[in-house]
Amino acid sequence: MIKDLKILSAIISITILLYINTFSFDEVPEILAQGMQPTMMPRLIFTLIIFLSLFQIYQNKNLIDEKKEPIKSNAFITFGFILFIILIADKLGFFLAILIFTFVTPFLWQRKDKFFVLLYSIGMTVFVFVFFTLVLQLKFPQGILENFIVRTFY
Repeated sequence: MIKDLKILSAIISITILLYINTFSFDEVPEILAQGMQPTMMPRLIFTLIIFLSLFQIYQNKNLIDEKKEPIKSNAFITFGFILFIILIADKLGFFLAILIFTFVTPFLWQRKDKFFVLLYSIGMTVFVFVFFTLVLQLKFPQGILENFIVRTFY
């Protein structure tokens, strides 16, 4: 628990510093804000990180330090896959990047039920798109699929 407490305390401290840094962001005119100011999303994320870290401290308060297992190789493969998705996300665009990421990642962690993974992948992509574009009014980068749709149907 002591090691986890040190790590979580460092995470909370860094997050608080980053949250404070958002007060130095410039305000943008409402017409350019796309529904929210540039400070809104970082503050939401930092607040969520702080609450999750505090919850983790509360949840682990009675745990005893044990020798932990070494990190499995699929964790490193997943990390490499995340970096790959980040690098090609601009070319692929939002839809394909999120769809590929949510479809492939469960298989990297040995999920066998392809049908449910496909449903999850499609559902998560649609949910994230609807939430961020309709509720938060943010625009995602367009890629191969979006450009094809625009060229073909418009």
